[in-house]
Amino acid sequence: MKFTQRATIVALSAATYTSNVHATNFIIFQPDDMRFYEDWSPPAHLPWDNDVYPGEEYPMYSNLPWINKLRNNGMTMKNAYTSSPKCGTSRYSTITGRYPTRSSLSRETSWRYGTNPAKAIIPNTKLEDIDDIKDGNDCSHGNIAQVFRKNGYTTGMVGKWHLTDTDTDRFNIEEIRSKIISCGFDKVEAMWPENMLRRWDGIEHNMEYVTYKAIEFIEDHADKDDDWFLYVNPTVPHPSSDVARAIEVDCRVTIDGDYSVEGTADFMPTGWSIEGMTKEFGDDCVAYRNTVKERAGDTSLTGKDHSADLGSIWVDDSVGAIYKALNRTNQLEDTVILFQLDHGTAEKSMLWEGGIRIPQFIHYPNGNLPDTYDGLVSTIDIGPSMLDIAGILNDPIDPDSLYEMDGKSWWDAVDSPGAWNDRCLFFEMFDDRALRCGCDKYMLLSSDSRELKNAVWYGWSGFEADQTEALFDLCDGTGLYIDANPSRSSPEAVNIAAEQPDKIFTYSALMKCHLNKTGAREATTVAPLYDECRLDELKSEYDALISGCCQWTTERYLWVFPNLFYLCALWAYTL
Repeated sequence: MKFTQRATIVALSAATYTSNVHATNFIIFQPDDMRFYEDWSPPAHLPWDNDVYPGEEYPMYSNLPWINKLRNNGMTMKNAYTSSPKCGTSRYSTITGRYPTRSSLSRETSWRYGTNPAKAIIPNTKLEDIDDIKDGNDCSHGNIAQVFRKNGYTTGMVGKWHLTDTDTDRFNIEEIRSKIISCGFDKVEAMWPENMLRRWDGIEHNMEYVTYKAIEFIEDHADKDDDWFLYVNPTVPHPSSDVARAIEVDCRVTIDGDYSVEGTADFMPTGWSIEGMTKEFGDDCVAYRNTVKERAGDTSLTGKDHSADLGSIWVDDSVGAIYKALNRTNQLEDTVILFQLDHGTAEKSMLWEGGIRIPQFIHYPNGNLPDTYDGLVSTIDIGPSMLDIAGILNDPIDPDSLYEMDGKSWWDAVDSPGAWNDRCLFFEMFDDRALRCGCDKYMLLSSDSRELKNAVWYGWSGFEADQTEALFDLCDGTGLYIDANPSRSSPEAVNIAAEQPDKIFTYSALMKCHLNKTGAREATTVAPLYDECRLDELKSEYDALISGCCQWTTERYLWVFPNLFYLCALWAYTL
């Protein structure tokens, strides 16, 4: 049954909501290392967009009609972020709704070696089950594919995975495919286990193959009375395979085999037949790809050469082909399409705005969504939001399939301007941490921080070599985010921590809260806490400590007492 009327959602906790909305199908479309275009949403003002270090500019116009169709006919998240600016760490938060350091591998490693904070790195953000770790079943339980599947959805995945530990010397595609299936996906096709490295002899980007398998999944459900979830992760345009080189390779050469060899059982005389890509050219991939190259060099639309957009145009055609398939099979109106970048490319691997700020669009014709939403949202919110729209959080077929997440559903908030004005988001990369609350951004920097080394090297105001904290005002004094603007300095090039000791005090307490909740703690005996770290929450914890009127649990003792100084000081500060 399909419900299209918007409903009121009551946020009971970080991962408990009520809703009677039920979308039929869901697609998360997430290209790899794609550029941020200025016309999509306010792009981050890079710290080097100043007189000291003039860096690359964002492309002003996107020559990408299909992605823009999703944006123009859907909802644009104006303040969207990834929780961690690397391919694998970002993907972990998208598929689980949790911060990367929540992973079973991260918590086990941190607990075993006593590292604090836990390192937010790709090798630790895999979907693995570790029986000795409390709430440590990321593969068999703690991801949204499992929740969808256990509640009657057919689940599929195509493209780059990056969430399973792979042997560095060999690839067993079927073994990895079986592992992904065990983590919640019914169908796994055109799957690249991770980035293309030297051992990938002859295997390159192949958008036609990824798109063909995605459409095959969609068409398989055209006449079936079932719901589905499809996770689409193009490898394009990640530089581990040069797009300009890949587009010259026969599209019949795939990760799953070479279909171009005459006389073999798998021989295909033409390429993959895809309406919107190859079909208009008689399924000839060479003829189709020539048009991609031509469009990349076409200056008639914007007056600029788009040769750097070769991969983006290839991805855009894939979006268009999938859109056409949904429309052709009468599934478009009831399908939620979430398109996002996995992270910013200007400052990938760093917690500057250029690394964590991303475009994110939600296209759902039957959802009656507003055109834009200004609240702070993160990749950790995708899972709760999708499951909320599906109606699973309110009325699951399998109640035991649900699990706690760090994120929360934005489904109700997008219709209530200002509903999330007091929200704070946290960000993780390596040993460094950051948070954004309103216009303020606070960073906790390790001794090995790349961000700190950047700032000191370029002589940005307020930074010293032994700096451990930084504070920035990301707004212009009227509450508007300072986006890319070459006429003014980046707000992240000016550390105002010394001028705002009260805010530093407050945000250091909030960050301490986050570190304790996401740290390993007693990982083998104590389950994590998932409620959000908030100023009002810290004060209530202090009040409960003083009054002694609550029922104390082991979990609460382990959280409160390491934070006792911060709770007391924060309570005094907020009186």
